Order: sequence, then structure tokens, then C-alpha cells
Amino acid sequence: MGVSYAPADGKKRFPGPSVSIRELVNLPIIVKDFETGIKTDQGDDRTLVAIEQNGEPKKFFTSSIEMRNILEQIREVPDGFPFETTIRAETFGKGKTKYVFS
Repeated sequence: MGVSYAPADGKKRFPGPSVSIRELVNLPIIVKDFETGIKTDQGDDRTLVAIEQNGEPKKFFTSSIEMRNILEQIREVPDGFPFETTIRAETFGKGKTKYVFS
């Protein structure tokens, strides 16, 4: 019939369980989509990233401005999504860790 649920907040909903980004380090994933401006217990304005790992839909939250910027740039590229990547952990400062797409 061409109808579907439209959430009142206008935000996308993604299938699959939420996983920690730490669980995804050095593993191949496919990034399917993302949504910004999500409120969580860990803070406001987080990014929810929809992925596929081993054929299973999953999602993770990030507050990384760098990661969000990369996703926004890819959204502007024709046929940018979905894309394959690996998330790497990089240590900086005094034992801090950031996660980046490689």
C-alpha cells in the first residue's frame, strides 16, 4: 500500500542490537546509514550508526565529531552508502582512545 511508520521525532530507526564500538575494532563492517542528534544516557547529540557485520544488522552510538564529519561527507558522495570499512582504535593524549574508520 506504500505506507510506513513515521516517528514523531523524524529520526530514523535501525534494526539490530546496539553494540559497543569497542566490539567492532579491527573487524570488517559495512556502514549502511546514520542518524545525528540522538539523545542517550551518555549525552545529547550523539550519532547512531547502522552497520552490518557478518550479514547481521547492528548499530552503535558515537560522540566522535570526526567520525560524524566523515559520515556526512560520505552522504554527499553519489553511491557513498553502503561502504565497507574497519574501525581502528587510536590512542592519544594521556591514555585516551578515539575510534576512526580505516
